[in-house]
Amino acid sequence: MSTTSDTKLSIYNDTAQEVEVYVTFAAGNHRNECCPEPVGVEHFPFLDRTHALQGKLVLGAGKVQELDPGGKCLSGNVSFYIPPQCPVPGADFHHGETGTNIAEFTLNPKKPCMEAFDISCVNGVNCYMAIKVDPKEGWTYGPDNEPIDSIYNRALQENSGNPGVYPVNCTDCVSLGRSPAVPQPSGRPRPEVADLQRSAEGARRDRADRPPAADAGLAARTRLVFVGNDELVDHLQVARWIHGLPQGSPV
Repeated sequence: MSTTSDTKLSIYNDTAQEVEVYVTFAAGNHRNECCPEPVGVEHFPFLDRTHALQGKLVLGAGKVQELDPGGKCLSGNVSFYIPPQCPVPGADFHHGETGTNIAEFTLNPKKPCMEAFDISCVNGVNCYMAIKVDPKEGWTYGPDNEPIDSIYNRALQENSGNPGVYPVNCTDCVSLGRSPAVPQPSGRPRPEVADLQRSAEGARRDRADRPPAADAGLAARTRLVFVGNDELVDHLQVARWIHGLPQGSPV
């Protein structure tokens, strides 16, 4: 187990079938004060490069692949089955019939920037995924900084008001009080606040103050879970996984 203060990303396939995973990395930009030199495809030899900023792997059933940036900034997104794209005419559900959803993240940014992650269904949905973090690691949501440790997407038209998830066609989102992100119907949009965030410096300081055993498990990790390989999978399956319940049990 890692006892370092750096955040890693683990991708877990919680299904009975293998799946293709596409990881797209942010480009370096010296004007970006938070993440000017993010790690890229070349940092992860297990990825097959598909282009300069993207790589893919096949993740077996029940397998985990960790992306360890070695303390450097890791920023980008992950999609399953196909690279991120809008609806694909003639495709099946998984391959873009109603577009693709992605998990977005920025981890280990420079201080005082915030670590952040979300699930974007802006361009559609082609699978079900969840992101889970340790509940004691300081992740919060919304203007009131409410503690939160897991998010998951639902079906295409079911994500409005779903914390940490941008709904379909939500190109500009706002927070309405304590409510999750919703599409802005008119007027000038306020800054997007659907992301889950935490202070990178604060998280590192909190972990540095703990004994090494406190960093076991998910303490220094953000875990992205692929939970559905069938378009009929209900979002309750995701909820059961998040709460550690057997499939078929009430939530």
